[in-house]
This record gives sequence, C-alpha cells and structure tokens, in this order.
Amino acid sequence: MRKLAVVLLLGTIPFLCACSGGDKGKAEKVLAMVNGQPITEATLEEEAKSLPPYVRPILDTPSGRTQFLESLITRDLLMQEALRRGFDRREEVRERLNMARRSILLEALLRDVTEKAPGLSEESLRKFYEANAESFRVGERVRVSHVLFKDRAKAEEMARRSKGGTPFEELMKAASKEGGVAADLGLIERGKFDKTFETAAFAAPTGSMAGPLRTSYGYHLVQVGEKKPAGTQPFEEVKGQIAADLREQAQRDAFETLLSQVKLKAKIQMVGMPQGGPAPPPDLSGKPAGQEPAPAGGAVSPHGGR
Repeated sequence: MRKLAVVLLLGTIPFLCACSGGDKGKAEKVLAMVNGQPITEATLEEEAKSLPPYVRPILDTPSGRTQFLESLITRDLLMQEALRRGFDRREEVRERLNMARRSILLEALLRDVTEKAPGLSEESLRKFYEANAESFRVGERVRVSHVLFKDRAKAEEMARRSKGGTPFEELMKAASKEGGVAADLGLIERGKFDKTFETAAFAAPTGSMAGPLRTSYGYHLVQVGEKKPAGTQPFEEVKGQIAADLREQAQRDAFETLLSQVKLKAKIQMVGMPQGGPAPPPDLSGKPAGQEPAPAGGAVSPHGGR
C-alpha cells in the first residue's frame, strides 16, 4: 500500500501547478484545503489523467480516490514548502522551469496546427484514388496464417493435430507456448515472400493447411484463406490508408505554412557557431568583410554597362 502511495505521488509531480479544471462560471466541489489553497473534484479528475494505465483502476474505488486525494495534498504541501524555501528563484531551477514551459507551449501549438489541418471528405479520397489508380495495382494475393518451429518433429506433431481436427487457431495459440512462433500474415502478394513459402500458399486450396514446409527460418504450417487475383485494389480496401496519408500530408503542409509565416515576420541573425560545430564556409568573393552583395543581375560598371 505504501508503494502504491509513492506511485500516486510521483505520478502527480510533473503537474506542479494544481489545475483549476471545469467552468469558472460554476461552483466546483472542493475536496480539500491546503493552507488556504483548494483541491477540487475537477483538479483530481485532471490530475488522474497523468497516472499510468495500470494504476488508474484504483480510482474506481472510494478508498482509491481517497488515497489519490491524499497524494495530491502531500504534493501541494511539498510544493508550497519548495516555494517557501525559494527554490523557484534558483538559477538552475528557473532554467528547467523555462525549458518545461517551452516544451508545453510547443506541444500546444503543434497540437493546434494538427487539429486544424483540413479534413478529408469521401469525395476528396475517391478523387485521389481515381487519379492514382495505377499505384493501387497489386499482384495475385492470398490470405495466410502460419506457425513456425525450428524443430521439424514439433512441426510434424502440429500437422498431425491439424489432421486430427484441431482448429488452426488453437494450433497458433499452442505454438507460442511450445517454442514456436505464430502469426496472421494477412494478404500476401506473390513475389514478395520466400519462394517455397508462397508457392505452397498459392498452390493449396482455400481453407486447407500446407506443410510442414522448410524455409531458411525453419518449418512452417500454413493455413490458406481467401485468394484474390491480380488487379487494382478496391477503393473501400485502401480508403483508410489514403485518408491517413493525405491527413499526414495536410498536417505537414499546415506546419510548413505556419513556419514560413513566422519566419517571414521574424528577424533572425546568426552571430556565432555552436561550440564544436563546423567552421563557417570560407568567403570566396574576394570582397572586404561586411561589404553588401552586388544587386541581382550583376554589378553595374562605372561606364553604365553591366
């Protein structure tokens, strides 16, 4: 119990300033007063979001919520003592607080840019699909699952279980407990896998099992599912991936636009190189240091020509 209390306390330390939470326009339920500073129900709920997932279920019980509230009281007491001793005025502490502030502000800015990136309608996704149909062409495919063992005898034993009526899903569960590996590989495309493996997979009838077959990885049993001919993947099959890719691009474009805008308004001067960094490139112009560059289009001669 003491260990859990420490976890609860440490989980709240990153949030050094108690969150007010909720709507300022309505009264909040005050759970505790720490030297005149309130801890509200909204504060407790907000702070609970910082707890590790394996700890959060403790808040589903009255005793757990009370224990968490006690950890917040302890946290605030220690916070007040740190301020009383002037730790916030120490140079090294101020710098760390400034770094934390920068990180929080940057995270908030990037989240705002991401959330405001343009949405993707069904129509825009379909237009992209139709304009790039060639990129969604795939070869012949088959859906497969497999179990893999280094030991041939173990693979043969699994094959006998399958022929005896044990569902392949049960074999997959048993494989990981018996020194093997099991995986659902989904749809595999001809020409993209080990030759022996895919030859057996494409040759076996749908719903059957092939193997044991040997590859450089060991001995496989392969469960064969649906087969799909070569051709263009249907829109519904690739819509999710298109949406993810286009949204990522939209977010990237929004970020680049923002960065360009703030750079245009900014005045940036490089006045030195970081210690240990590469030396600046040599000036090969032959002009004295600080001389302004010639106007675009070339230098103007004393005689009026260029």
